[in-house]
Amino acid sequence: MRLAHEEISESHSLNVAPDDGMKPLGIHHWYIVPRMAYSSIVAIGDELVGGFILDTNSHWMAERLRLLGYPVKRITAVRDRPREIVDQLRRELADAELTHVFVSGGLGPTPDDRTFASLAEALGRELIVWEETRAKIERRVRRMHEAGLLDSGEVTEGNLRMARIPAEPAHVFKNRRGMAPGVVYQLDGKQLFVLPGVPLELKGIFTEELEPEFLAGGSAATVRELRFRFAVEARFYPLMRELEEKFLDVSVGSYPNFETKELVIRCLGADPKRVDEVLELIRRRSTELGMTADVG
Repeated sequence: MRLAHEEISESHSLNVAPDDGMKPLGIHHWYIVPRMAYSSIVAIGDELVGGFILDTNSHWMAERLRLLGYPVKRITAVRDRPREIVDQLRRELADAELTHVFVSGGLGPTPDDRTFASLAEALGRELIVWEETRAKIERRVRRMHEAGLLDSGEVTEGNLRMARIPAEPAHVFKNRRGMAPGVVYQLDGKQLFVLPGVPLELKGIFTEELEPEFLAGGSAATVRELRFRFAVEARFYPLMRELEEKFLDVSVGSYPNFETKELVIRCLGADPKRVDEVLELIRRRSTELGMTADVG
């Protein structure tokens, strides 16, 4: 279960070293995915793909979206290459399961910030100067010059790049902590959100502007966990196969951890009663196998 090692560590799950008679199970073999609408996240930047910076934005948004009732189907990191950005955005927009797409990064003043231009190509729209953003940039540049942080109070071409966005946005966020705006587009039943990559700016826009106005109507999934000490994961295989057949609407995953010697069985679904039914079945069967669980 190496795929989930970092998440496992944070969740205090357990990893049991395999012995000769035990074949470890990968999540992809029997992880049950509920049928629902999904969000996706596209993180843009050479620094992310190259491993220079940890993508904390996507991790943070994925947790927020799950709690708000808009679970993430996938997270993709893309280099600062216009063609790669365009192709990935088109793939996201073509996915019928997705209702919300979140794009972060590449909105700054330097030539390698190419998200808005690539988005304009992907949507078949022209780039326009959003006057409200341009005026805000002018005010901020002037204040920074007066404070001695800039040599000139004139708006540069680099500054102006941040005010050029694809035409016909549904909404433009203010971004109280930076110059680059956050933008929303309505596209064939989908909402496409474009956010700055600076974590402070992204989180500010998300929590103060985006979440209250665009994500208030979601219904968060119910999450239940059982924790087993020194449990052998392979012994759960028959039960997981049974759950896969009987409970298609509940997601069930196993997360072991070598360090804590704890195995977490996590159940997630839209209907609390169905989730509790699965949890009770796992608890009953594990007791029959001589394993006692703690409820998480």
